[in-house]
Amino acid sequence: LAVGRISRDPSLDLGHRLDYVILQEECETPRALLRFVDFGKLSSAFIGPLNAGYCEVAAYLGENWNKAIFSWMCINYKLDSTVHHNTFARTLPSPTQILLTVMKYFKWAHVGIIASSEDIWMYTAKESATALRNHGLPVAIVTSVHKGEKGIEDTWNKIKEINNIKIILLCMHSVLIGGQEQADLLTKALEMGLADGRYVFVPYDTLLYSLPYQNNSFSVFDNDSKLREAYDAVLTITLESGERTFYDAFREAKESGEIIRDLEATQVSPLFGTIYDAIYFMAMAMDSTRRKGVRASGANMAEHTKNFSFPGFSHRVETDSCGKGLNNYVILDTDGHGNQLFPTHLLDMSSGSVLSLGQAIHFPNEVPPKPDSSCWFDPDVLCTEG
Repeated sequence: LAVGRISRDPSLDLGHRLDYVILQEECETPRALLRFVDFGKLSSAFIGPLNAGYCEVAAYLGENWNKAIFSWMCINYKLDSTVHHNTFARTLPSPTQILLTVMKYFKWAHVGIIASSEDIWMYTAKESATALRNHGLPVAIVTSVHKGEKGIEDTWNKIKEINNIKIILLCMHSVLIGGQEQADLLTKALEMGLADGRYVFVPYDTLLYSLPYQNNSFSVFDNDSKLREAYDAVLTITLESGERTFYDAFREAKESGEIIRDLEATQVSPLFGTIYDAIYFMAMAMDSTRRKGVRASGANMAEHTKNFSFPGFSHRVETDSCGKGLNNYVILDTDGHGNQLFPTHLLDMSSGSVLSLGQAIHFPNEVPPKPDSSCWFDPDVLCTEG
């Protein structure tokens, strides 16, 4: 869809015909990396990788091949150094930056991370922990969920033993788009009395796409009162919808005949909007290098990602004069009873500020987790005595 629209976009002058090939990424990280080494001959630029575990090595390979890598999934903070990684570009703000903005606003510094046992999520959890610790924040535990009810119970028992945790980051597929593991984890937390407001659960994967929340009800809550109650302790952070949601944009593309597959919008992961935007982002970089009269090499393409503004799949995509994404995010909350999510705060990524939208967060027992000392968020002050 993206490639078709780019080829018909009169505002873009690429100088090349754009085509794509889907490079199958192995699930296990070492094998995925080995496979990536072979991709060097197959493409002129890359959208990906999906596994955060080998992003840094992929960035070094991209540099060696002088081929740009456009990523929304890579977390590693070292990748933001253009001196060391001059062919790497982010198509979305770093997930760590979004989390830090929220944590600083609420003064929740102590973090626990639970990952699905899949390789891709375990590496995401490890890289997230490293990035947060690099900012001086205390990540007390990084663990993965073992199979079965007993495995989930053991995971929560490990968390329970650690004092002071305020935020628990859930690195797995969101229950709102079919993630059964997250549903089981949250339900068990409720049964064990851990969804009582002492923790705030934050799903990781909704940071990577625009979850359709406007005028949308989530049927996963309809016949599951336990899950509905457990989700009251969850704050969902996602890309702000534009004038239309991902589902609206998908339906429009279907009605216009651009999408011919027989799929309902709700059967498609909103991550496809992110992938679409990343491909368009790359085309904008190609166009920008051509207009500046330089060769479309990897380093030049990654360099020319500044001051973008273009219509993405369901919302506008913009970057600042340094090439950093200016997409806004929202914090979504339920009222503990219904099947809808409501925006409570807006994250303005251009200024790094959080603005209240006038709807209070509904915490279980109506009490948020106790704030941590603000020294955790001041790089010039050393925290002492906890």
